[in-house]
Amino acid sequence: EGGRELKDSLPNILYLNNLFWKKITKFVSNCLPSLTQKSANDYNNFDREFLSEKPKLSYSDKNLIESMDQSAFDGFSFINPKFEQILNK
Repeated sequence: EGGRELKDSLPNILYLNNLFWKKITKFVSNCLPSLTQKSANDYNNFDREFLSEKPKLSYSDKNLIESMDQSAFDGFSFINPKFEQILNK
């Protein structure tokens, strides 16, 4: 009996859930500032404090990395392809 009630009310629950997410998504998107990027080199959306921080390299255990299957990263590079072209010249 209880399962039938749930089955009968499921379309209403799904509709209300969908309606809720649409409203919350609209609310959040209206609260966030609109970010614009004029070019690939545009950094205006970052504050001065962030831009002035020096990079901090994280420690990596070479033995741990070598013990892991690295095939998932075949062909992956952290370096921008345009920068790789400059390095190869």
